[in-house]
This record gives sequence, structure tokens and C-alpha cells, in this order.
Amino acid sequence: MYSFGPLMVIFCCDITIRESNKLLTTCFELEQYLPLDSLESKELKSLIYLIKSQPPAFTAAGFFQVNRATLLSLFSTTTTYYIIIIQFNSG
Repeated sequence: MYSFGPLMVIFCCDITIRESNKLLTTCFELEQYLPLDSLESKELKSLIYLIKSQPPAFTAAGFFQVNRATLLSLFSTTTTYYIIIIQFNSG
């Protein structure tokens, strides 16, 4: 019951990063259709620069990044510990 909280946080962080990448792709696509000297083109360039210079990244107190790879690492570490505990208890 309490394990769904961290899972939801990990998925939300990962979705946010993916959506940021989609937004960047969309900005590049829109930039092709606008005149170079238009206000919209300048605004898009500012947004592209902002996303590229400060991409969203979520960390756990600066120790590691929070994304789907984190979830897989947690599962593999937990599984390894369970296997070790089972081996000690059966021996």
C-alpha cells in the first residue's frame, strides 16, 4: 500500500522529462514554419535555449537521478537481497 507513493513519484518524474523532450522537438518543428525575424520565432528560440540549457532533472538529494532506470535498480537490488536472505535461511 505504501510502496505506490515512490512508484508514482518515479513515473511522474520520468513523464515530465519525456514531455520536456517532446516540447523541444515540437519547438524545432514549429520554428521551421515561422519567418526568421518574427516575434514568435524569437520566443521559440528563447524557449529552445531555456529547455536545452536547463533541462528538467530530478534527483534524490543530489545522490542519483530519479527516472525509470531508478525503478529497475530498486527492483534488482531488492531481488538480490531477497535471494541472499533466502540462501542464509535455508543453509
